[in-house]
Amino acid sequence: MNTIQFPSFWASSLAAGTVLFLTIIAKLLQKPKIFKLPTVGIDATDATILKSRYVQEADVVLREGYEKFKNTIFQVLTPDGPRIFLPRKYAHELKGYNRHQASGMKALSDRHIGNYTTIDHESDIMLGAIKIDLNRNLGTFVADVEDEVAYCFETQFPPCDDWTPIDLHDKLLRVVAQASARIFVGSPMCRDDAWLDCSVKFATDVMTGGEKLKQWHPWLRPIAQYFIPEMARIRGDHQRALDLLMPELKKRSMELNDLNHSPRNDMIEWMQERAKSTGDKSFNNKELANLQMLTATAAIHTTRLAIIHALYDLAARPEYVEPLRNEILEITKGNNGVLQKQHLTQMRMLDSFMKESQRHSPPSVATFQRKAMIPIDLSNGFHIPAGTIVQCNTNMLDEAPAEWGDPHAFDGFRFYKLRSRPGDANKYQFASTSYDSMQFGFGNDACPGRFFASNQIKIILAYILTHYDIKFEDGVVGRPKNFMFEVNVLADPTKMVLFKKIC
Repeated sequence: MNTIQFPSFWASSLAAGTVLFLTIIAKLLQKPKIFKLPTVGIDATDATILKSRYVQEADVVLREGYEKFKNTIFQVLTPDGPRIFLPRKYAHELKGYNRHQASGMKALSDRHIGNYTTIDHESDIMLGAIKIDLNRNLGTFVADVEDEVAYCFETQFPPCDDWTPIDLHDKLLRVVAQASARIFVGSPMCRDDAWLDCSVKFATDVMTGGEKLKQWHPWLRPIAQYFIPEMARIRGDHQRALDLLMPELKKRSMELNDLNHSPRNDMIEWMQERAKSTGDKSFNNKELANLQMLTATAAIHTTRLAIIHALYDLAARPEYVEPLRNEILEITKGNNGVLQKQHLTQMRMLDSFMKESQRHSPPSVATFQRKAMIPIDLSNGFHIPAGTIVQCNTNMLDEAPAEWGDPHAFDGFRFYKLRSRPGDANKYQFASTSYDSMQFGFGNDACPGRFFASNQIKIILAYILTHYDIKFEDGVVGRPKNFMFEVNVLADPTKMVLFKKIC
């Protein structure tokens, strides 16, 4: 029997190996998609240098493209192939497409190689829970989130009785993760160290593993993924999340038999109820754990970075601290300093400062991105084939309306003053999206979690402003220059902010 199976085994292996080899050769012979568009810098610079520049200084490259091809579609050479940038006016043409036609989430997933990092997974249940349930219930969570934030500062931060250097990139990771978990998985699980470590670790593994894998040629990634530790950990993170979530899910299942049971008000409950109401048979505990990891990834890093940018701007411009602190104290004085939903709405100066900080340091210089899921033709005749990602250079400060004042100056109360005009009280808010403010995207597929992010950022900044004085470490003059990684805008991680508790 062995003499028959042995040759059969090797024949099958040889056949499989031959197919793999021929597939790789065929892909190597394929040419990347080149569009008949002007290319930034191609007339004067080697293509390899252009790709490197995109990684290290995409903001400068896009500025060059804007100035040279202001009203024209152009492309930029990147390590992943050409990227198409549209004049901002075309956002009007694309904003009406739904996510099945032109998807912002799919574009973001492709940027992070979602098919490998497992974030290439859209779920109607998850989107419904965020867009409808989360946004509808935000007001009920303000005191709970503030409680988690206070608990984090008390347990995770040093006393800060004197000026103490704080690594914001590290410390705020825990604060944002725990405050988010209060809404995602409820209490007491939101304080479970193992769960928080898993959710933070997954988000970090996705970001780091994706960037490491992108350094490999796309045709080699199916093999290269097994040589990158973070990629292996991602698979383990999913299993770990399920293992940690199961006791809570079993507990909730048993509670259903209790006639006095009150429904939970968190993401677990919302997702389960949505699955029941829609009859989604594919939704199970494993899917719930996976969606929890994806939700945490979407929420943690961008929110943390927005807070860091705002704190850097405050440390560099201390003249804003007192008026912002006074606003918070004045609004909350009738409630013993405890935040409520209406307090966040009333913090117009803080909202303005957050928006101005984000205007100068957005999460990306291309926050309006769409992956064409169907062929799309623009009004100028340009054809966007299905599968193509297009984006707008959304951080050209020059394009701000004249009524906003000097577009290049940092005016923390710019939008506070604009909202003070008759009829404009509800305009220019941090979470608002418009043609002139695309930091959260624009149109049908704008960021669904932006209201949640706005609340989180306000609660955390309000806590810091009313409990600490802050400043940069000695030797730091002005606002540290941001780092660029492709189109992502990162705060300088080498700079420390000093905290001192207010007596």
